[in-house]
Amino acid sequence: MNLKTNYLVMAGLLLIMVVLVGVTYNSTRIITERTVENHQQSIAADAAKTVELWLSQHLNIVEASARAVLEIPIGQTPETLRILKMAMHAGDFSDVYIGLKDGTMIDGADWIPPKGYDPGNRPWYKKAVADNKITFTAPYVDLTTNKLVIAIVKPLVVNHEFQGVISADIILDTLEQNVMNVKIGTSGYTFIIDSLGTVLVHPDQELLMTAKIQETNQSLSGILEYFKTSGSGSYYYTYLGVKKILSFQRLPETGWFLCTTVEKEEAYTLAKNTAMLFAMGMVFKILAILAVLLMLVIGVSALILVISKHRFESIVKQQSRLLSGKDKDLEGEITRRKEIETRYQTLFNVATNAIMLSKNFIIIECNEKAADMFGIPHEKIIGRSMLDLSPAIQQDGRESRKKWDRIIENLVAGDQQIFEWAFNRSDGTEFPAEVGLKTLRLDSEMVTLYSIWDISKRADAEHQLRQAHKLAAMGEMLSAIAHQWRQPLNALSTYIASLPSAFYNQMITKEFIEKMVRESDSQIQFMSRTINDFRQYFRPSKTKQAFEVHDTIKSAVKLIHPQLRQNAVTLEINEAPDETELFVFGYKNEFVHVLVNIISNAKDAILERSEKNREEEAARLIEISVETRNNTVVLKIKDTGCGIPDLSLPKIFTPYFTTKGVAAGTGIGLYMAKMIVEKEMQGQISVENLEEGARFIIILPLSDLKGNTA
Repeated sequence: MNLKTNYLVMAGLLLIMVVLVGVTYNSTRIITERTVENHQQSIAADAAKTVELWLSQHLNIVEASARAVLEIPIGQTPETLRILKMAMHAGDFSDVYIGLKDGTMIDGADWIPPKGYDPGNRPWYKKAVADNKITFTAPYVDLTTNKLVIAIVKPLVVNHEFQGVISADIILDTLEQNVMNVKIGTSGYTFIIDSLGTVLVHPDQELLMTAKIQETNQSLSGILEYFKTSGSGSYYYTYLGVKKILSFQRLPETGWFLCTTVEKEEAYTLAKNTAMLFAMGMVFKILAILAVLLMLVIGVSALILVISKHRFESIVKQQSRLLSGKDKDLEGEITRRKEIETRYQTLFNVATNAIMLSKNFIIIECNEKAADMFGIPHEKIIGRSMLDLSPAIQQDGRESRKKWDRIIENLVAGDQQIFEWAFNRSDGTEFPAEVGLKTLRLDSEMVTLYSIWDISKRADAEHQLRQAHKLAAMGEMLSAIAHQWRQPLNALSTYIASLPSAFYNQMITKEFIEKMVRESDSQIQFMSRTINDFRQYFRPSKTKQAFEVHDTIKSAVKLIHPQLRQNAVTLEINEAPDETELFVFGYKNEFVHVLVNIISNAKDAILERSEKNREEEAARLIEISVETRNNTVVLKIKDTGCGIPDLSLPKIFTPYFTTKGVAAGTGIGLYMAKMIVEKEMQGQISVENLEEGARFIIILPLSDLKGNTA
């Protein structure tokens, strides 16, 4: 090999090394960018799943309400209004209402439309008629709340005849609370735009419904065209000289786009924290180092080739040894990948929920939890379908096959499905479960991922809680009736016992008999009124009405008075001598429940304080005062009890929270009181500790006899 040939070989090798370094650098850059984009898109996808699930739950509530309304005559009736109000409470809607084709407006929030109002001319009504299916409207400012809302609308059809439209308003603030919970580093945030780029949800409130995303920044001018090419992706732009990355995910139900944005440098930092990018970075760094070392070796070899051919051959041998070392590195990488696969398989099997994979809806893999849940060996689950593990009829009365076909239709349409389903165990018993379905690509094949949670314990616990609450209420009623009847029964017993003595002493006269009958009848009438009072107490009000506050307080006190008297608790009602009648609007019997519950809790607090301080003679007093303030009625109930622990005060109206212990309280009473006062009567209820005892404050808007609030 002559000197010229050696130079040509060295030049060729150097060129190859330069190309290798360039390819390595470019590949590293591209893979790093793809990894960063995938990381940001996964954040957007997870946030979109949360929003889609939230919207799907509200769609289901409107669907269920529409079915319930179609089973009864639709009109301004208590039955129709009760369904609308139940839907409002279940979905936390600001309003649920029906517009009939004859122009009738039925409003669940008791909103009275202005004269000449025709629901058929409203955009929500026209949207439902045009689409002829359940759908979402564009955001608009609601007339009753002056807040930005979207409406879920559905046409009502009976026997193929259009009757009207049911609509439910969602205040976008509630959706914002779900979206803004997603935190992306320190500079990132989440927002939502519609198909035209109008900002719907954003941390900057000044942009809402007034700005289009493509007009806020020159580098975002072409973003909508990019959005239309795919359901998800990433977009790079510059804002105030800072490079940023925007990732988006389409929300199929609405046509909106959920977007995340974060500074590009911070996005790279967040992505590098993931194990995959770190491992890839290390591999490419090693390759780059090897490439640099190889270039140095070749350079030294070139110098040595000029001096001696023998030295060149020795360098070639040295390169062979380096290649052998590279093979060992490759073997180590394969071993590491096997370890990662083993770790993920372990996580798959130790999951607390059952996980199954299916191809063409035939199960091809499942974890150990699935075998335990169904009581069937792993190999016998493989090859079955969802219907093979289910009863023929679901717990809601629908055929499993028809219900499953409907779920598959929605899944094929691209929607993730989360629903309740009944399964069979190996012993033939049924159990309820919550199932999540998601299609994904695995090894170039489309598969369906099943995630199943056994909710039988939760269902049993809820049933037992309802039964316990019913029994507790019945026990309180019987105890109260026993207190009320004890005195008249003693009186009747005395009257009967006096008859033999009067007979033997020849004292039975007409006047004696008339007096005996009159007084006995008085006691019997008292017992009858007691039964009627308690029957009225436990009978829920069917419709809202205007009722007088003082009379309602007296009704509640009348029911609880025997228990107060038995425990030596004094109750005082502070009324001004010239106090006029004060009317509020709502469910009267339910409000009596609220007062009885608060007074009963006050009585228990007083007894608890007396039990703790037996040596002190503390006052046993409950004071009820009523006053008016700014067109409202302010009702204060103060006691001399032990007060409420400071740590428990913020949770006192939380469902299932009680300071009495599970043996004495259910934690439902004050939660229901808050629901009745604030949701049903548009009032406020609060509690505060005093120097001695506690004080509940109820504020209700004044109403005239027609039920109109001031």
